[in-house]
Amino acid sequence: MKVLLPLILLISSYVSSNETIRVDLEFESELRHYLIYEPTSKTKPTKIVFGLHGYTGSASGFEKETTGGFNKSADKYNFIAVYPQGSYFYESKPFGRFLTNTYVSSWNDLTGSRTETPNGETCAIDATPYPKFANCNEKESGRCAWASCGNDIGFIKNVIDSVKDKFNIDEIYIVGMSNGGMMAHALACEFPDLLTGVMNIVGSPALDLGCKPKKPINYIIYGGLKDDTVPPIDIISWDKYYYTPIETVTDNWSKSFNCKNQKTSTYNQYDEIHEKIYFNCDNGVEIINLLNIDKGHTWPGVNNPNAGYCTSSSQTDITLSKCKSNTNEWGNDYLLKKLLKS
Repeated sequence: MKVLLPLILLISSYVSSNETIRVDLEFESELRHYLIYEPTSKTKPTKIVFGLHGYTGSASGFEKETTGGFNKSADKYNFIAVYPQGSYFYESKPFGRFLTNTYVSSWNDLTGSRTETPNGETCAIDATPYPKFANCNEKESGRCAWASCGNDIGFIKNVIDSVKDKFNIDEIYIVGMSNGGMMAHALACEFPDLLTGVMNIVGSPALDLGCKPKKPINYIIYGGLKDDTVPPIDIISWDKYYYTPIETVTDNWSKSFNCKNQKTSTYNQYDEIHEKIYFNCDNGVEIINLLNIDKGHTWPGVNNPNAGYCTSSSQTDITLSKCKSNTNEWGNDYLLKKLLKS
């Protein structure tokens, strides 16, 4: 795979900065970019966490609103935060629940860009149609496809390589929301040797298309019981697309990794969250299943289902409303303590 050099290389400017910096590059003849934040700690960070926004979201929207200020968590836990931007375009007509939103962005997790599965299609006959990305071949992707068909796995691998080469990094993590969670899931399958752990928030893959890593990897999947966009149990969403139950994912992965034990518990300090941990697995990894009984398609600790459909000053070329300051009092801590415990 041929990867062109970055058009604007800002690495030297963010090494001693605690501001979010944008890096533009050209990947496979397409202009792409990501945002990067270095924590304020005097101790040199040895971890990187990549945060992936959801469908129609943005990189800065993920940091500011979706997670309620993820840079604050980078400061607290001393990791470098990187926010890649998914491919996007503008749609001239309303679609789905996005009645006034003409901006469309997504990640190609290799399931949302497809229609056919070994057991049928990924959506019902009367499913809500979504805008199609220009890089999708209609014959190959089919009527149920709603995501980009670009090489996003290659793009994020390129960003990982670029960033980790500039720092003395021991651990690399991927976290994602919704379609970003699906992408995190796909990256766990592709790079189990490269990644230390992956966290998938409300992003279970399309039914019958979810992948399984060839090697063990630490993995967390979180679902909201009241989620009708990517339902964690009921399979079919409000727009009549089919998704894999999160327990199916963790059961399959735990069997594949020869996990010998499991334990269940309930967290109820804020929301009621049922936790299932599979442990004593190959290579000492753990598989964690988290089901929030009280919430739907939102990041833990954030109550606004539309959070993240915005941009900050680092993404003025994207036409969306300005992000509002948001505080996540408990959700990021709850998740990151499980993800970064190694």
